[in-house]
Amino acid sequence: MTGTIAALNLAFLAVAAGVLWWAKVRTRPGPPFPGPRPTGAVFRAWLMVIWAVGFLMPAFTLVVDGILGGKAVVRALLGWYLLFFAVQIGFELLAWKRWRSPVWVIVPCLFLPWRLFQAGLGLWLVDGSTLSVGTFAALVGLWVINVGVHYSNIPNSLRWDHHPPDARFAARTRALPFAQGS
Repeated sequence: MTGTIAALNLAFLAVAAGVLWWAKVRTRPGPPFPGPRPTGAVFRAWLMVIWAVGFLMPAFTLVVDGILGGKAVVRALLGWYLLFFAVQIGFELLAWKRWRSPVWVIVPCLFLPWRLFQAGLGLWLVDGSTLSVGTFAALVGLWVINVGVHYSNIPNSLRWDHHPPDARFAARTRALPFAQGS
């Protein structure tokens, strides 16, 4: 079972890296993207919930049920889950800070549904431990909500309101939508 979990996650990582690389190539050459705006208090509070439920709770469960409890499936599921939590942050920083590209908005679009799949798989495969089942249930709820939060915030993330109301958006008719002068 742990081999299958590893294969699924590695396959996703290959696809996600390929999609991000392709998106990076498609958005060149272009002006440096300024990145996200400063966030408000509500969004900062939501990020604290994400870190508490999405990272600290699974890390605690990994230690208690996966390592101390000796449950290999919990170790595999939460190990990959936490690794991909870090990989997503790494990809976001790469796309935003290094590439200075609007591609950074795509990273959560790829990783949030995968994280939801990982949590759902955990609910399906793990039985017995209230801590593990509760953690996976909390993760499913968290990521369902966060997919909606992220997807509904994409226009704000891409700063679409910075364009004048009469903008022509020549990029709609060009092959490279984020090219200089679009």
